[in-house]
Amino acid sequence: MTSGQPAKNFWLWGTWGKRKITAPFLTQKVVGKIRDVVIGQSFIIALEESGTLVSWGEDKVGCLGLGNDRVNQPEPAPIPFPMVDEQSVKVVDVQFGRHHVMALTDKGKVYTWGENSGGQLGLGDLQTRFEPALVEELNAYTVTQVVAVDNMSYALTAHGVVYAWGENKEGTLGLEHDSPKVPRPEPMMRMREQGTHVKKLLVKDCGTTNGKTSKVVIACVEMAEPRSFKDLPGGFARPLGELSAEAREKALSKEQEREIFEGVDLMRKVMDKVLDMWKHVLSIRHGSPYEDGDGGQDEDQFGDNSSATDNCTALQLDRFVELEELRSAEMEMAFLIDESSNQIREIKSKEKGTKNILCVLSVFVDMCRLRREKIRSTISTRELLDHKRGIDGTIVVNDFVNNKAEEKKKLRDANERLISAMSKVRKQEVPNFFAKALQDSIAECIECKLQVHATQMEHLKSVSNEPSDTIKPALQVIKERWISLRNVSVYRMYQEFQRGGPKKFGSDEELLTFLCQSSDSKIDHIIQVDRDRLISRDLLVPALCYDLLLENAELRKMCNAYQLRVLLMRSDQKKGRH
Repeated sequence: MTSGQPAKNFWLWGTWGKRKITAPFLTQKVVGKIRDVVIGQSFIIALEESGTLVSWGEDKVGCLGLGNDRVNQPEPAPIPFPMVDEQSVKVVDVQFGRHHVMALTDKGKVYTWGENSGGQLGLGDLQTRFEPALVEELNAYTVTQVVAVDNMSYALTAHGVVYAWGENKEGTLGLEHDSPKVPRPEPMMRMREQGTHVKKLLVKDCGTTNGKTSKVVIACVEMAEPRSFKDLPGGFARPLGELSAEAREKALSKEQEREIFEGVDLMRKVMDKVLDMWKHVLSIRHGSPYEDGDGGQDEDQFGDNSSATDNCTALQLDRFVELEELRSAEMEMAFLIDESSNQIREIKSKEKGTKNILCVLSVFVDMCRLRREKIRSTISTRELLDHKRGIDGTIVVNDFVNNKAEEKKKLRDANERLISAMSKVRKQEVPNFFAKALQDSIAECIECKLQVHATQMEHLKSVSNEPSDTIKPALQVIKERWISLRNVSVYRMYQEFQRGGPKKFGSDEELLTFLCQSSDSKIDHIIQVDRDRLISRDLLVPALCYDLLLENAELRKMCNAYQLRVLLMRSDQKKGRH
C-alpha cells in the first residue's frame, strides 16, 4: 500500500439507521491502521493508531466535530482539538451516546461535543457543541475511563471515583438527587461514602421493553486478575520464548526490577537537580580554574557562558573584581555545598541502587568545595597584597640634604608604617597552605626591611659619633622571637578553654592532645622562618644565638605535655576536696 492510500479498515453489516445491510462490505476510508470506531445514524468516527480522530458522513447536531459549517463530510477529516502546551492532543478512547461524543486523552482529560439538551456534555450549559470542548470540571483529575449511555455520561478517575452528568429523568444517573438535568460532572457519593474503589465501568443490555432496549451501568469493584496466557483460547503452557522455571529463578524478581527502575528514576531526578545547580555555579563565575597557558576564560561544554558579556578571564576576575563580590560568591558556594550534602544524607538512607547517584553528588560537592577554597584563597591573597601596598605613602622629608636628623626621621616614619603593616599581615586569616606561605613571605620581607632600617639607623649614629652597634638590629629580631615563644603558654590556653567552653572533649586525654597540638603549632609558626637560614639569619651574629632559640622552642614543646598534666591533676584534687 502506498502512502496516502486508504487501508482495508473494517467490514460492516447489520441495521445501520434506516438501512439494513445483509451482505458485509469492506470499508476503505482511513489511511493507516485504526484502533476503534463509533457509528451514528449517518456518520462514522474512527480512532487512528496515532491518537487522531477522523469523521465522515452527515450529522446536524455536531457529532462530526468538524464545526457548525461542516455537517456533511463525504471523506474522513481530522477532528480539531485545541492545543495543550503547544502540543497536539492524543486520544486513547472514544464513546458515543445517543447524540453526543466523548473522547479520553492520554493525559486523562475528557472532551465532549454534539447535542447537549440534557447537559450530557458536562460543560455547565445546554448549548450544542460542533467541536470538541474540554470538560473543565474534571481537569483536576486523571480520568481513566469514559462511558456514554443515551443522554448520560460517566467518567472514572484514577482514584476510583465515578462522576456522572447529563439527563437524570427519574434519577437514572444514580446521583443523590433527582434534578432532571445535570450539566456538570458530580461524584456518585454513595459509592464514595462506602469507601469502595471502582476499577472499571461496564454498560450491559438487559433486554427489550416496549420496543426499547434497556441498559444498565455496572461499576466493578473487586475484579479477578487478567487471565494468564495459558488460559486464553489457543494458549500454551507459557508464551513462546518465555523462560522456564529454572531460568526464571535466575532472572530478576519484580522487587529487583522495581528497585532498578526506582534507582533509574532517582538518578534522573538527581541529574536534573545537579544540572540546575551546575548552571548556577557557572553563573557565579568566580572560583573557576585558570586555563592552561594564559589563564584565559574557562569554557565548559555543558555550561552557558553567554552571560559573561564582559569577556573577562577567570584570572582577571580574581585580580580586579570587588572583594564583596568574591565574598558573596563564597556564600553561594557554601549554600550549594550544604544543599548537596543534605541530599547525600537523604539518599544514604536508601538501602540499594544509590552508588552512582552518591558518586555524582560527591563529585559535585568536591567541585564546589574546590571552587570555594579557590575563592577564599583569592580573597586572602588580595587582602594580603592590599596590606603590602598600604605600606606605601609620602614621607615628608627633604632628599639630598646632608642632615642626619632628617634621615633618622625618614627611617622612623617608614618603620612605623612597616610595623603597622606587619601587624595587619600577621592578623590576617588564611584558608590554606598557599596563602599561609604568602603571608609568611610578606612578613619575612617586612621583617628584613625593618632590620635594614635598624642597621642604617645604627650606621647614622656611628657617623654622628653616637654609641652604636651594627649587630644590635639582628639581636633585636632574635629577642622578639624569644618574647613570642615565651608568650605561648599552655596555662593561658587552658584558661581560655575554660572561659570559652563551646568545645567539648570526651576525656582529659583528648583535651591534652588538643592543647598540646595547638601550642606546638604556634611555636612552629614562630620559628619556622629560621629554616631559611641564609635569608633569615644575619651572618655577623654567631649561629649559636639562633641555635639556642631553636633549642628553647623544642624544650617548650616537650614541657607542654608535662605542664598540662600537672594542671589536670590539680583540677582533679580540687574537685575531690569539694
